[in-house]
Amino acid sequence: MSPNLKRFPIPRLERYRTHRRERGVTMMFIVIAIFALLGVAALAIDLVTIYVSKAEAQRVADSAALAGAKALVDAGITADPTNASATWAASCTRATDLAQGIANRGLIGGTAPATTTVCFTDGVSACSASCPAPGAAGSGFGVNPQVGVTVQSATLPLFFAKIWGQKTATVSAVSNAEGFNPSGTTVPVQVGCVTPWLLPNINPVGGAIIDTATGNIATPGTGPTGIFGNDIQLIVACMPSNCGNASRLLPSGNPPPIPPPTLPATLSYYPLNLGAPAASRPSCAGGFAYSQNITSCNRTSFQCGSTIPLAGLNPETSGTNIASIECLTNAGASGPGAGQDTLTTAVFPFTIQAGFENPLVALGTVATGDTISTSRSVVTLPIYNQGPAPPYPAPPNPAVVIGFAQAFVEQVSAGGRPTIRILNVSGCAPGATGAAVGDDQSSSVPVRLIHP
Repeated sequence: MSPNLKRFPIPRLERYRTHRRERGVTMMFIVIAIFALLGVAALAIDLVTIYVSKAEAQRVADSAALAGAKALVDAGITADPTNASATWAASCTRATDLAQGIANRGLIGGTAPATTTVCFTDGVSACSASCPAPGAAGSGFGVNPQVGVTVQSATLPLFFAKIWGQKTATVSAVSNAEGFNPSGTTVPVQVGCVTPWLLPNINPVGGAIIDTATGNIATPGTGPTGIFGNDIQLIVACMPSNCGNASRLLPSGNPPPIPPPTLPATLSYYPLNLGAPAASRPSCAGGFAYSQNITSCNRTSFQCGSTIPLAGLNPETSGTNIASIECLTNAGASGPGAGQDTLTTAVFPFTIQAGFENPLVALGTVATGDTISTSRSVVTLPIYNQGPAPPYPAPPNPAVVIGFAQAFVEQVSAGGRPTIRILNVSGCAPGATGAAVGDDQSSSVPVRLIHP
């Protein structure tokens, strides 16, 4: 055929037959694509279920570990002067029970964890289900006990992964929390929710509370010379501008009033001005801002080297002061045996027993006399350096914080004087630098998460 000849077009019927053979191909591709997208979407739904459950498991483990570490801190383990773990078993048991209880109230995929494992370590040795074995001083926790928690979910049903034969899955999470006592280190501690009572750096039975040269606890231990566990009645130290009785100034270190025979020691304190009290406070909180700050958690935070203003008042002359301390301790009246929680100091670390006015007793959660992990009576008090030797001048206003004491408020006298026992101390070393540890917590010894 000559190339110059014009080709005849394909007949219309032939073109129709060709397209008819291709009819439905596009639809087949669409159907295949839809099934592929459905498969990917189904897999994504199951993966999201697993990832969400994993995040829930981590939150449960973190909360349980922090609760366990807080129980050890409140027991005073980080201030154990001998670091002899033979007496720690009861505290570790309570910490285990609390961590497991917190974990069991958590939800992973809509249900409580199937298993919760709690262990203890000093950060060097392997995590063990029991406290470190008894040994010489220096073994075991040191000053920074760690609590490890591992949680595993119940069986999680999968929906679309069944196509590939995977019907169920489980997730787990591990968390470690530490009770960190910065005493003797250059790490500053940050504390919120302090009670507005400023203590001088004086152990009323002799010596200082904090060694200002190192930040260490100056008089550790219990008994006649130690700072921990002794009854201390706090007596307000007055200044001429707010107290008419000049004999109650602070130059002697401890005020001259003779303590009752049942109390072996007294210690001066200065009321603090923490500003406006928290909006959320117990219904029994009343009176003016100072009294309300005794009963509520004022979120103003302080750390090593912070200045803290004095209130310039004498609360002992106010009836609301007594009512506030009774409110703080859940006591029905002044004096001991009024329903407040009590502290047993026979063996260190100490234990707290629920009083009949404790809200948990009213709810039926615990019974009167049961051992509990913490209490509203546990408070944090800032410490200032009153000077190297008597006569001690009144602190500057504002005063400089050199550490914190964690104390248990036992009672308030009819004259408005609280009685405390010190559970723990965290001191500030000179020149403490870096970010403060504590994250605005209410404990003088903060707890923090340690990534495994």
